[in-house]
Amino acid sequence: MSLPSQSGISLARRGTMYRRKRGRKKLSWLLVIATAAAITWLLWPDQQIVEFEEVAVVQKPTIPTPPALPPVVETPAPVVAIAEPEPEPASIEIAEIIPLASTTTELPKINTASSKLDDGLALLDNNQLSAAQRSLSATLRGGGLTPSEEAQARGVLADLADDLVFSRNIVSNDPFSMDYTVRGGDTLSGIVSRMGLQVDWRFIQRINGIQKPSAIRVGQNLKLVTGPFHAVVNKDTYRADIFLGDGNDQVLVRSFKVGLGEYNSTPTGLFKVRKNSKLINPPWTNPRTREFFGANNPDNPIGERWIGLEGIEERTRDLSGLGMHGTIDPDSIGKDASMGCVRMHGGDVEQAYEMLVEGVSTVEIR
Repeated sequence: MSLPSQSGISLARRGTMYRRKRGRKKLSWLLVIATAAAITWLLWPDQQIVEFEEVAVVQKPTIPTPPALPPVVETPAPVVAIAEPEPEPASIEIAEIIPLASTTTELPKINTASSKLDDGLALLDNNQLSAAQRSLSATLRGGGLTPSEEAQARGVLADLADDLVFSRNIVSNDPFSMDYTVRGGDTLSGIVSRMGLQVDWRFIQRINGIQKPSAIRVGQNLKLVTGPFHAVVNKDTYRADIFLGDGNDQVLVRSFKVGLGEYNSTPTGLFKVRKNSKLINPPWTNPRTREFFGANNPDNPIGERWIGLEGIEERTRDLSGLGMHGTIDPDSIGKDASMGCVRMHGGDVEQAYEMLVEGVSTVEIR
């Protein structure tokens, strides 16, 4: 049996032990709580930083976006405003100014054309053919016409020449034509000589439509053209213009296409038809090959007419062998293909042969 003292001691120890055990448990909880608090305290700043960083990241796109929108809207606005006023007015001005400028430039030309040609055309409308011919020829020789104006003047003058020069018609106040009545013993060549005409007698035969020179009869009325005729060869246009009359009274009557010398060998200057140089069906010797072509030879390169030229200026006096002639190569007209001479179609050179007179008619090559 246990002693009371032993029992009490045992109870006391148990109580003490019990209290100690509870005290330890409290301590351990305190430690746990303290540890948790420490951990929480240690971890708490990290969470705040993370949250701050996350908030900062979220706020960065959110906060700049509203202020960024106005610049985006404002920036294109000035760009569009600048782009529209500059290119569009520029393109409009160019589109409008160019046509207006060209139209404005052309209108004066048209007005100028009418003012320059109006006098001659007005005379033509009033049936003053000879005066119209002189007026339009003076305008043409004066230069300063546009291509269309020149073409118009040339066309009108060609029509006038057909009536005033190359037909039997005689109009009043025509200084270049007259009426003649054939007398006994007259011949065409004799009439030309006696009347002091500066044309070939064949030209009188042509314009009067005479088939045979010997067929003229006494009392027959003939139209005579006084002459002289002169030629101007323009190398740039491959054209020979034939004028009737002298000086400021010259009138244009014909324009012929011509061929010129290869390698620009046709000389420029003032020439005269050489005396005793005009030939029909001429023989010819090629100066390069010395090949000879007899009269009426169909292979003769210079055709059936030859009009010899001689220089009348210091720089052209020594030139020899230059002339105007026909050709058996019509494709060479309008080109540089001869040895320096002026080539013409067969029918054209026949007319030029009848109009240009030896020792009188001049040929200017420009």
